[in-house]
Amino acid sequence: PEQVLTPEQEDVMREQAAKLFKEQVQAREEAEIAAENIDDVVDPISDDQANEDVLEELDDDYISDEEWDAMSDEEKAEYEESIEEDSDEGEEDDPEYLKTSPEVVGFDNRRQQAEMYDVACEEIRPNESVLDFGCGRGDLYDFLYRRNGSEPKYKGVDINEPLINAGIEKYAPNINVECKHWNELQDTDKSNWCVNIGSLCARYDSSEKDNFDIVTECIDKMMSLCTAGSVLILFSSYMPENMIEEEYLITDPRDVFDYAIKKYGQNSGNVSI
Repeated sequence: PEQVLTPEQEDVMREQAAKLFKEQVQAREEAEIAAENIDDVVDPISDDQANEDVLEELDDDYISDEEWDAMSDEEKAEYEESIEEDSDEGEEDDPEYLKTSPEVVGFDNRRQQAEMYDVACEEIRPNESVLDFGCGRGDLYDFLYRRNGSEPKYKGVDINEPLINAGIEKYAPNINVECKHWNELQDTDKSNWCVNIGSLCARYDSSEKDNFDIVTECIDKMMSLCTAGSVLILFSSYMPENMIEEEYLITDPRDVFDYAIKKYGQNSGNVSI
């Protein structure tokens, strides 16, 4: 038998049909607009490409890994020679030396500096805060700003007052750096991440403390002030002997890893080297 709808049921069906027709028309209009603007859509770039762009922007002499591999031995030698010549420029040649030199903050050139920052910040997300131990001028602030495309949540400390002053002048007005030892940091300074990029690669004191103790004390301080994790870049005892200098702070990475995994990674195992 044929089903007879009540007037109320007929009204409901008409409303549903009208709603469906409206949605179909809207979808068709959106599809037509998208088709017209398809040439304006920017292809997304990978994180690797974004970091590559940052490295290139930070260093006028930057070349990509692909460009390096394509170079002849003679071209590589000429490139390295030009980098060394740039590195030899001192304060007398550049009145802005303290504000611009990568060497004064412990790097051979700007490319090396940017690559170290890239490695250290690999796990750090744009919205996470960073506390920089031994920040120098605070160049990491500028790296994060360029990488993220927005103002980073950054604070840096260093005992080198001239470098701190140079950073304040260079990155004013938003840079947050302070001349103090990281041992003076308090719970109010806590951040998502603590980083120490090369500030433990040389000894700056005359104490008789063992190198390993200096490193582990810094690890403990960093871990007490982070909520997500800590990153350190250190000199390894496995580096070639002809590269080791007297003032270097050298530790065995196995000992450092063993300390960190036993004290901070037993529950998660989240310690890498």
